[in-house]
Amino acid sequence: MGKTTFLTKLALDWCDAVSEHNPDYSATFSDVDTLKEFRFLFQISLRDAKGDREVIEMIKTQIIDMIYTGNKREETVKLLPYILEREKYIVTMDGLNEWVDRLSKCVLPLHPQFHTECVSVITSRPWKMADERIKDSEIDSLIEIEGIIDSEDLANKLINSLQTGDVKIHAEFIKHVNERQLMNLLTSPWLQTLLVNLWMNKIKFCGSLCEINCILLDILFNYAHGKKGYFEKGNSFRCLSNTRYIQPQIDIFDALANAAFYFTFSSSKSLVFTERELFNFLSEDQLEFCLHAGVLTKRLIFKVADQDAQFSFIHETVQECMAAFHIANSKQDLIQQFRTGCKHNVLEMSQTIIYLCGLDCQRANKLINCLVDDEFLKDISHGLSMYIQTYHTDFHNFTFQDDIRTYKNVLKSKHDEIKDTKRCFALSVLFQRMIIAGCIEAKASGEKEICLNCRDFTFNQNLIESDSNALKLLLSYNSSNVRSLILESKFLPISEILTVLHQSKHCLTRVKVTMTAEIIKAIHHTSIQELNCIGNFDVSSCSCVLSSLSQLTYLRIENTRFVHDIVLPETIQLIDFSKCECSSAWLCSFLITLSSLDHPVRYRLGGVVFKSSEGTPGDESQKLISDMRSQILSNELSNIELLVENGSKELFELLRDTSIGILKLITADCASLASEILHTLNRLTELYLWGTYSGRCDLKLPASLQCISLMEGGCSSEWLCSFLITLSSLDHPVECKLWDVVLQSSDESHTHISDLRSEILSHNMSNIELLVENGSQELFELLRDTSIGILNLITADCASLASEILHTLNRLTKLYLLGTYSGRCDLRLPASLQCISLIEGGCSSEWLCSLLITLSSLDHPVECELWDVVLQSSDESHTHISDLRSEILSHNMSNTDLLVENGSKELFELLRDTSIGILNLITADCASLASEILHTLNRLTELYLWGTYSGRCDLKLPASLQCISLIEGGCSSEWLCSLLITLSSLDHPVECKLWDVVLQSSDESHTHISDLRSEILSHNMSNIELLVENGSQELFELLRDTSIGILKLWTADCASLASEILHTLNRLTELYLWGTYTGRCDLRLPASLQCLSVTDGGCSSEWLCSLLITLSSLDHPVECRLWDVVLQSSDESHTHISDLRSQILSKELSNIELLVKNGSQELFELLRDTSIGILKLWTADCASLASEILHTLNRLTKLYLWGTYTGRCDLRLPASLQCLSVTDGGCSSEWLCSLLITLSSLDHPVECKLWDVVLQSSDESHTHISDLRSEILSHNMSNIELLVENGSQELFELLRDTSIGILKLWTADCASLASEILHTLNRLTELYLWGTYTGRCDLRLPASLQCLSVTDGGCSSEWLCSLLITLSSLDHPVECRLWDVVLQSSDESHTHISDLRSQILSKELSNIELLVKNGSQELFELLRDTSIGILKLWTADCASLASEILHTLNRLTKLYLWGTYTGRCDLRLPASLQCLSVTDGGCSSEWLCSLLITLSSLDHPVECELWDVVLQSSDESHTHISDLRSQILSHDLSNIELLVENGSQELFELLRDTSIGILKLRTADCAS
Repeated sequence: MGKTTFLTKLALDWCDAVSEHNPDYSATFSDVDTLKEFRFLFQISLRDAKGDREVIEMIKTQIIDMIYTGNKREETVKLLPYILEREKYIVTMDGLNEWVDRLSKCVLPLHPQFHTECVSVITSRPWKMADERIKDSEIDSLIEIEGIIDSEDLANKLINSLQTGDVKIHAEFIKHVNERQLMNLLTSPWLQTLLVNLWMNKIKFCGSLCEINCILLDILFNYAHGKKGYFEKGNSFRCLSNTRYIQPQIDIFDALANAAFYFTFSSSKSLVFTERELFNFLSEDQLEFCLHAGVLTKRLIFKVADQDAQFSFIHETVQECMAAFHIANSKQDLIQQFRTGCKHNVLEMSQTIIYLCGLDCQRANKLINCLVDDEFLKDISHGLSMYIQTYHTDFHNFTFQDDIRTYKNVLKSKHDEIKDTKRCFALSVLFQRMIIAGCIEAKASGEKEICLNCRDFTFNQNLIESDSNALKLLLSYNSSNVRSLILESKFLPISEILTVLHQSKHCLTRVKVTMTAEIIKAIHHTSIQELNCIGNFDVSSCSCVLSSLSQLTYLRIENTRFVHDIVLPETIQLIDFSKCECSSAWLCSFLITLSSLDHPVRYRLGGVVFKSSEGTPGDESQKLISDMRSQILSNELSNIELLVENGSKELFELLRDTSIGILKLITADCASLASEILHTLNRLTELYLWGTYSGRCDLKLPASLQCISLMEGGCSSEWLCSFLITLSSLDHPVECKLWDVVLQSSDESHTHISDLRSEILSHNMSNIELLVENGSQELFELLRDTSIGILNLITADCASLASEILHTLNRLTKLYLLGTYSGRCDLRLPASLQCISLIEGGCSSEWLCSLLITLSSLDHPVECELWDVVLQSSDESHTHISDLRSEILSHNMSNTDLLVENGSKELFELLRDTSIGILNLITADCASLASEILHTLNRLTELYLWGTYSGRCDLKLPASLQCISLIEGGCSSEWLCSLLITLSSLDHPVECKLWDVVLQSSDESHTHISDLRSEILSHNMSNIELLVENGSQELFELLRDTSIGILKLWTADCASLASEILHTLNRLTELYLWGTYTGRCDLRLPASLQCLSVTDGGCSSEWLCSLLITLSSLDHPVECRLWDVVLQSSDESHTHISDLRSQILSKELSNIELLVKNGSQELFELLRDTSIGILKLWTADCASLASEILHTLNRLTKLYLWGTYTGRCDLRLPASLQCLSVTDGGCSSEWLCSLLITLSSLDHPVECKLWDVVLQSSDESHTHISDLRSEILSHNMSNIELLVENGSQELFELLRDTSIGILKLWTADCASLASEILHTLNRLTELYLWGTYTGRCDLRLPASLQCLSVTDGGCSSEWLCSLLITLSSLDHPVECRLWDVVLQSSDESHTHISDLRSQILSKELSNIELLVKNGSQELFELLRDTSIGILKLWTADCASLASEILHTLNRLTKLYLWGTYTGRCDLRLPASLQCLSVTDGGCSSEWLCSLLITLSSLDHPVECELWDVVLQSSDESHTHISDLRSQILSHDLSNIELLVENGSQELFELLRDTSIGILKLRTADCAS
């Protein structure tokens, strides 16, 4: 039966099974009871589904609309989705090859993935299955319709039905078919029916398919009462010559051929068409004739207008035959119209091509050459290569007898590499079948020249005689252009083989042949790349021939004994010895030969037997083997991949301790034999196993192993557990791949399984990357709670089984998924997960949304990679999609790093407005699709792009973006300029990284480029940090004169290209360089540069010196950072070095801040005696190397150190040093003490900062510590300002009783630790505190203290009050500075606050000078009525808050104000005030006047100081100013002493005629 009949019989069987109304019905299928499980069956004809994309639409159109009308139809349509979601049903789709998606996106009709109870049965011609978009994972079963089951039975039934009187028996029919070699036509029901009819009607024909179709059409034309007439001899195609009714109706015949061609090969290919379309080719009368004849059929659709009824040819093959007639008969060259975009066009058109071979073989050949592109031929070549190498053992199961069976085997494959290999081989099978059929058709049609080009010939034993003869004929026509000659049996005589070898010597690529002396001689110096030698022959006789094959990559020899060494060409990559004999010594020698090759080589040993060398005594043989073992061990064999099929103990002993790189063991017995020596293979990186394994795994694996694969077989739970434990013992990452492996059920007790689980859980397996293809519940239960690091699940079923245990894998960092996922994502992910990757497959919107929501719940960054993933279309309602969107928008996904390779509009719409943090778009198409929603991703910080971009950049970027990276690809000048302009519009710093990006050359005119430049120059791009890896002159010319802020150049070539434009970048502040630089530094730096960093590279002495000189020419401070830079040794003479030194010493380098990470003696010698201003040394080694020259750096003011320091500090510091900072490291007590002593020797103040420094514990004795203490106490360290970030009790004990002058404590913990020794610091004048302080202040302050500053923190009321009381106990003036300090709110009771107030009021605080920067009402209320002597208020807000309590400070003598003051001065001043100073701010005329009036009310002299105060201009009217003047003139200001630093005309006009008593003018300008 054919594919349509198959589905029809299936539908009938289902009807019978579910209805049970026809007890006499004889089912076609034996398992018909299975059909009872299905409630519904929907039968769809895909040829009738033109324009429809979704299965549900096809059901509505072809079934519901045909059965129901009106309201009933509408109700059924509404009910349909609910039925499909809930019920178990079958949907059959006939003729996938007859359906094309109108949008050219889908290869299959769209069907919801969440319809889990649906079984889809789809029929197709075999060529359609070659489409790569049809995934293996989407096919559960492949059914092969091979043709007629019982040809004899069908023939008998046909004969009986057509019997007219004469008795015709089946035997006579078969005799007739055999005599004419037509047996191959009996496999098709269509053709057998025709053959029986022709035989019964005694119509003679030669066996041509074209002739059969012509006879059929002739008969049909007769049925329509067509006129009778014949073609003239020689004026028509041979197949038409004997027809009687076609010639008079030739116009109809030609019109049908034209229509068939159009409907078969137009862009809207279809087997079903409308009347309107047919009228483009046929008149109304001609159409009526065709319908009456039955050549065309008409199908009426209910409630559809007659002119839109569906028409089709009587059979698809008739349409294809008629299309071939049109191509052959047309006077136009139609072949050029065929598109070559799809590599499978030639197979899709195979039947038409076969017909065309019978009509015009030359045109057929031209058409084939047009349709076959290089990629198609490359695929065929690859398939044949793998076949000739018997790469996959089931290749030989592939048959050459029918097309579909080829695909059954192709679609069995599950690994991508295998799938592609078998697909390519399938293409070669189908292509050869087409060429053979074409040859047979051409010969049957009487074509004189069968000029079909064919380069690949495979003579397989499954070829029937007619096909074999046709292939021989084709070989004779193409004998000088053969690429592949595969002879698996003696199809050809030696003479013909030799002819091909000789004539195709220049192009012959692969040969499989039975070797003879003549053939060995003939292949000498040929271009053969792959040679498969069949049969036993003398290998030594062809050794010189093999070495002459300069392109040979593959060699297979079987059933041969090796005695003498064979010489192979250097090009060899794969050697396969099967069922051969050799000695141990010979094999050793051969492996050594292979190791000498400078590339990887694969060596297969299939059942090699060891035989002792003939004529060699036993002792000598052993000595020879020993010598060869010594040799093999001394050679590097890691380039060899060794496959062993039937190993032996002797073989593996030979391999002991060798450096084999890859080992493949085909059986469990092989693995068992190899077990003892595996651990000795110290260069083995990959191990492949086949077979079934049980018991405890006793494989002793080498430390070098990186990957072990179980390819096919099974294993017990015990074996797998112990295997994983063995892998966990390796101290590096290792892959474990379980491909087609079944976990064997066993009789292991529950206790034993429990023990296994306990054992596996006690091991750390985070180094294992586990891949599972065919998992099971038992397998994943074994893995529960384990510490697997990486997991690859190859199918959705696998992922579903693993779901229950995933969350228990507490060390899992990466999860890789393949397959198709629908419904809600129920993966329970572990908290440790860092990356989930969907490699290939598809998912529904619901599944993806719920996955992203699940990932957002993780409390750390996580990557989500969507590689080759298709978002499945579904029947999800608009409401459902809306709910999904609402849900995803309510989650914070800023922790998610999303990668998309093949995006879609639907995917990115799902992401609209979400809070994705990082987005990677792998293609330009992806970026284009994402463009519309990018600006809505309001938490997106990083965007990574791949691909090539041109035109104007239309990316709408979100305001949150911080970095955009172009990783690999290219872009046009216009695109890059517009991207930079877009980035400049962001109001914050943003990185733009151009990694492996090529600026595309284009046809943009000079004017256009100029306009781009003008546009980019008009924008401020100082917020952009630009990184360039592979720059070009064109790229940097685009950047000339721009305002880029930071530039990073990844290579020295890049820096060289950029050099010419660097000085034009007038806003460039930072320049980063990578690479190696020599010669003189020719970088022309912009005046704006503040930092130049050289990272990860090297430079010459000359380059570094000239760089420093260039930097010294800048008139402002600049950083020069040398991170991981090696000073290159060179051939520079001593004189040249001396000249460099002289030159650098003559320059003033004090503006340079130099950082060195990995220094060298040569580097620091270059710096000797220079005037470097600041030096940062990143390691202790660096500081040690620099020590010898530090004292010579006579302008060095700051020295920064990182690292750990022990022993005595031997740093010789320059006299100019003002600050030494130790950061992020540690030091010993001895080193710190000696450093402080060294600093104390400087005759000026110096800072010593200990940031994140740990005082190292050591074995220093108590006596040694005591000596250190004595030494440090004997030095005056009052010049040292010491800052401590992370102090310790030991550190502060070192400082006890020392004479430190200034101490800065960075945290409250630090202050607490220092509290015990503070009072002993008898020279301490200033103490600075950071942090938050509560409770009572317990600081014991030294009598020498003059200033205590609390900066950037907070304190409680109690702490502040007790601090002030402590300060009041000092018998001299002391400053207390509260900079950025917040008074902490607390639960202190009103009574407690009152007691604090009483206590502070009872103390004399007049010695305290209090500075407040950020005050508060609570703070100033604490100060109310106190006896503070001096008050400094840093802001106008502070002054405003203090105003209410100022008058209560009855001992306040001085008040200092900062800020800007307007309006009337409302300061209520205390009577004790003697001086009020306004500094660094401004005030209005009104405020100043009212201040002076307020001061005049005091009954004693008072100073008013206006330091850097600007009189603010205002909108005060002339009248108002006049009133102010009148008011101030009416007061006696003679008690006021007024100081003015920066006066103004307006200020002094205010003072005109006033009674100021004393006036101090600070400058001559003021006096003027």
